[in-house]
Amino acid sequence: MVKTKRIRPTKEQWHELNRLLDDVVKIGHTNERNCRCKKCTKLNNYSKSIGLLDKGETDDGRWDKRKLETKHRHEKDAIKIIKLAYQGCNRKEIANKIKRSKDYVSKLAVEFDIEIRRK
Repeated sequence: MVKTKRIRPTKEQWHELNRLLDDVVKIGHTNERNCRCKKCTKLNNYSKSIGLLDKGETDDGRWDKRKLETKHRHEKDAIKIIKLAYQGCNRKEIANKIKRSKDYVSKLAVEFDIEIRRK
């Protein structure tokens, strides 16, 4: 892979970029990674056009979707763990019943503050 020299934006391009960035901050989208609104899209396209963003650096939101799926799976498993802990099962029994590892059960017990009986 040939490394290309990075082109520095001109003073006018920096001013335009800062103006677009101010617009995005005004509407409160400071922590939105993949916002599709008009202002965020304009900022994203402009920064790509002046060479600040590479095409490979922008993702399409798959990472956020994956994170959300993991969170939902953890919540569902935590509910199962709570039910089994209430029935008096220990970590190993719970892990076998929900078909997950004992360490995973322990991690969720800490994360969701679940009391599990010890033998």
